Amino acid sequence: MGNDIFQKAIELKDYSTKIRRELHQHPELGMKEYKTAELIKKELESFGVEIVPIDMETGVLGVLKGNKKGSPVVTAIRADIDALPIEEINDIPYKSVHKGVMHACGHDGHTAILLGIAKLLSSMKDQFSGIVKFVFQPAEEILTGAKVMVEAGVLENPEVDNIVSLHADPYLDTGKIGTWIGTFHASGDKFNIKITGNGGHGALPHQTNDVVLTASQLVVALQGIVSRQINAFDSIVISVCTIHGGTAFNIIPEEITLTGTVRCHNPKVREEVGAKMEKIIKNISKAFGCNYEFDYIFGVPSTVNHPDTIKELTDAANKALGEGYIVELPTPRMGSEDFSFFMEKVSKSAMLRLGVTAPGNKVMPGHSNRFNFDDDALPYGIAVLAQYVLDKNK
Repeated sequence: MGNDIFQKAIELKDYSTKIRRELHQHPELGMKEYKTAELIKKELESFGVEIVPIDMETGVLGVLKGNKKGSPVVTAIRADIDALPIEEINDIPYKSVHKGVMHACGHDGHTAILLGIAKLLSSMKDQFSGIVKFVFQPAEEILTGAKVMVEAGVLENPEVDNIVSLHADPYLDTGKIGTWIGTFHASGDKFNIKITGNGGHGALPHQTNDVVLTASQLVVALQGIVSRQINAFDSIVISVCTIHGGTAFNIIPEEITLTGTVRCHNPKVREEVGAKMEKIIKNISKAFGCNYEFDYIFGVPSTVNHPDTIKELTDAANKALGEGYIVELPTPRMGSEDFSFFMEKVSKSAMLRLGVTAPGNKVMPGHSNRFNFDDDALPYGIAVLAQYVLDKNK
């Protein structure tokens, strides 16, 4: 099974596992990944990878130049490094020591894989040309880190020709490589709604303008956009996720706030949905005698996997691992990924999914307090992306 690259990746398993578990035990939230960044820099420097200074406190950019004569291609590989505000309940020796913070989405594995790739390629500089950039991105979970890295110039000097990444997938068996061509992750926006009216006694609602009733109608009515105003073939989610208001069981409050998220695959739908929402919010508020404030905040665009890059990654996976590891995913994802900000700048880009659940084990979804990255998946991720570099930077 597999070729020489996969065997080299297997030889790195102890190293990458040690790194992954160290990171898992000491997770850090977005834009606070100080110790994580220190560890990454220390490891990269030990391989002889150049650390390029960037105007960021926690992001890391490493650069490795190949010695082989050939095309001066600049390939970038990105790993996200931040954790989530979740209390871990796994009973493992390397359980998070930071209360309320946990690597529950596989970023510890992503970082360990990219360090493994850097270690492997640093020993093979005579086998590839051009430049490889190792992009260790903070704050993916709050969907801000990629944009900051782009603004810091990590895709410039020299300009990146192609950028790839992978993401842990608990719904795939360990080592399987999930692929999708075209729009994959949805765009991710958020909204804030404030409804104000005349409060009063719960026993005398006719003397009030009931903001609770108004908000309740809004939650239901907004779903009419999804079911009746958008083409059924255009995937969209409108979710009201928080409702805050009131101080007692018998008082109708004067104010209530709602917040939520909108996820789209079609950019045109994304552009129009805010206006559709406000029309409903305005008219329902008016019908119940209330006032409203509405803010629609555009967040991250959708990720779009370039067909050529997916083909190259698929070829690399088949070459490195052997046939039978590629899984064509049945659907795109409604979750969002700020890797899309890199994709906006570099069209030849794509993201793979890496299976991290051992066959027979119960699936623990990402963002679960029981999620844990299967260390047996690490060599697969290392081998596929390292092979991609060797093929692309011939």
